[in-house]
Amino acid sequence: MKGWSPIRTVNRRVTQTRDEMALGIRALLTCPLLTREHDEVAFTAVRRRRTELIAWFDYFCGWTLTVEPRQGYARLAKVRSDDSHVAVPRPARRVRGTGAPFDRRRYALLCLAAAELTVVGRTTIGLLAQRVARTCALAEGIPDFDSSVRAERAALVDALLLLEDYGALTAVDGSTESYLVGDDALVLYRADTARLARLISAPVPPSRIGGDGPDPAGLLVEERYGPAAEETDGAVDPVAGTGGTPDEPSSEDDTTMAPTHNQRLLRARHHLMRRLLDDPVVYTADLSIAEAEYAATLTGRGLLRRAAAEAGFVLEERAEGYLLVDPQGWATDDVFPGEGNVKQTALLLLDVLLAAADPLAWSALVGEVEGLLERKPSWARSFRGEGGAERLTREALAVLVGHGLVRYAPDPAGAAYPCYLPLPAAHRYAVDREAFA
Repeated sequence: MKGWSPIRTVNRRVTQTRDEMALGIRALLTCPLLTREHDEVAFTAVRRRRTELIAWFDYFCGWTLTVEPRQGYARLAKVRSDDSHVAVPRPARRVRGTGAPFDRRRYALLCLAAAELTVVGRTTIGLLAQRVARTCALAEGIPDFDSSVRAERAALVDALLLLEDYGALTAVDGSTESYLVGDDALVLYRADTARLARLISAPVPPSRIGGDGPDPAGLLVEERYGPAAEETDGAVDPVAGTGGTPDEPSSEDDTTMAPTHNQRLLRARHHLMRRLLDDPVVYTADLSIAEAEYAATLTGRGLLRRAAAEAGFVLEERAEGYLLVDPQGWATDDVFPGEGNVKQTALLLLDVLLAAADPLAWSALVGEVEGLLERKPSWARSFRGEGGAERLTREALAVLVGHGLVRYAPDPAGAAYPCYLPLPAAHRYAVDREAFA
């Protein structure tokens, strides 16, 4: 006789909860400002499991999750563990065109426009540009904004389009891109001031930064870890932006100001999980002493595996480090190898680096790309011309560094140009030359 099965119902609910948690975690990692318009299915899962998700991100990462069901968005305030010298920058990207990263000017205009919009709420693009220009003229260190210059208007348009993409700004009438034609464009805006305030992802609110002037570093102080902080020292890669040496233990002599044992464990857990969730691969050699010791304990290893399982990832544990794999690719913001001239060049350079006995200098890698362009005259047309090989090399190396496959290393001979060496994960893409022999 067929009937209602409570066990089957409970199992179905457990499976549904698990799937919604995994979907919500990966959706928020992919898009920390998740809106109903962007992905209704993922937002519904986050809304349904908001209590569990808030607790999950706080426990494993120390990140704050805010879910606003009526406003239709969820904001994961991620804090990067930038004490790691291998942290790869992830810039804001332009909505229009090829999605090029924001430059310094666009970041400045983005912040100024957002600040003005929190005050006015409703405005036109002309009035907003005037307010931004006035602030630029009064603020020290910010170049004046000239709306008669097309490059300046383009920078402001990119900033406003990004705010529109975040759902913090709505063009009620007109199109933002019409401002590119001339500064007499008519565009009416409505700003979501609450969502604008949520864009700032920092442990310390800007209003708490006092003194003679605002200290940007003060925004990133996480008081939960205690009064003292571990410091790192690293060289800077002039091409890809990262490099250096692993973390060194603190030389703090005043033990009365040191964090407690529990605070150190909390910091180690949070920073280790942040790196695993943010970066393609985490190498043991790049961990601080506290993080490496925590990962080596039974408790630490168990929590890593539990977090990976609950998020729907597969945790790969190697002698060299750790790697989270997303089987469905939902939380993957970039794929390697992939299509396009830059990624194809990156794959070629990776093969060259793996075949070399020592780190290769920048000039040698540029020479490889020049040879490639010479052998294939109809390929990579946008990188032809003066400086094209250097630009293609720089972008290809940035891809490799960003995926944790290659690292900048200072030339031991003291040369002016940097060197690059492959990392253990690069061997996933090594060519089996004997198979083609």
